[in-house]
Amino acid sequence: MKYTHLLPFLDKEELKKVASEVISGEIKNVRLETLFPFLDHETLNDLVTELIAKKDVKTLQKTMPFISRTKVQEIFEAAQRGELPDFDTAHCIPFLDPEQVKKIFRDLISQHVESSSDDDEDDEDQS
Repeated sequence: MKYTHLLPFLDKEELKKVASEVISGEIKNVRLETLFPFLDHETLNDLVTELIAKKDVKTLQKTMPFISRTKVQEIFEAAQRGELPDFDTAHCIPFLDPEQVKKIFRDLISQHVESSSDDDEDDEDQS
């Protein structure tokens, strides 16, 4: 029998304890992401906060389907501030609030327009 078969039957306190032990390294042969579907929102929120602090980009990407939009937004903002090196913010897009996606889109467009204007000015200077 695999440990994953027992996860749905563990109570939330035991699952929280297991998650904590996996993060601390006390338990080594359990993949943290196998616990995500069974953890409560509070535990997942705490876990994401800890993963951001540890800069665990790979595991953060795997949390996306299981966390709130607010927590996804928190990850996105941390990545934008440069606190999560090598984190691809595109992983957040499907899980962000639609208004936030619109804002990101508008910001990208205005950055592109500004950089295009700079390029045009550089072309004129070379003439």
